[in-house]
Amino acid sequence: MNYITTITSLIIALLLVALAPGQSAAQSDATRANLDNLVRGGAVITSPIRSFGVDGTPHFNDSWLMTDVTLSNGQVLENVPAKYNSYIDALEIINRADTLQLSEVLVRGFEMTMPGGQTVKFRNRIANTRDFDQNAYLQVLFEGEQSGVFKRHRKVVREARASGSGYGVTERAATVEPRETLFFRTPEGEFEQVRLRERNVLRLFGDHRSEMRDFARSENLDFRRETDFVIMVEHFDSILRSS
Repeated sequence: MNYITTITSLIIALLLVALAPGQSAAQSDATRANLDNLVRGGAVITSPIRSFGVDGTPHFNDSWLMTDVTLSNGQVLENVPAKYNSYIDALEIINRADTLQLSEVLVRGFEMTMPGGQTVKFRNRIANTRDFDQNAYLQVLFEGEQSGVFKRHRKVVREARASGSGYGVTERAATVEPRETLFFRTPEGEFEQVRLRERNVLRLFGDHRSEMRDFARSENLDFRRETDFVIMVEHFDSILRSS
């Protein structure tokens, strides 16, 4: 992708007209003004990627969620209706009558309020790297001073397949399916993919692997469970901060 073009472009041809709710009354005049500035300086017109004959959604959640967006310059846009399109790894927001796709180089991170009231936080992985081929947004499960746990969400299209029987051929629609990948942020700031097996997890802790094995056993933690892995990394981070 040409990111300079993405930043400077103002309009991309609409692929599909999508209905979107109006602006939230909770948005301040300053937020709306900032959104208008983004349109002039780096957002592009877009639409959710959908096509007939495909089941599923390209989004992390198909509802427009109230979202606080932190820009790369530190400004925060509060209560912006947004969707995270995990198929194309892009944040889509509503501004007036348009659905806008924000260039990832403009966004430091965002925090979405889910329908149940819980918040889900994403950070921009490329904020501290020059490698634009990396996934831009990762969900934050834990972020400490020395380490962290993140999850990549993506959507893939499973192509339609025809199945035959004695009564004819039935073609199933293509489906959009979720994929998740865990990442561990090392003390050096690198992101390593995590496989939840004891040997693979302990390797991440380097010289502290024996200490972390003892901690996991004393706390009855399961190396195959994501929530327990987060607890291990929190403890690992505390060890590094105290050393």
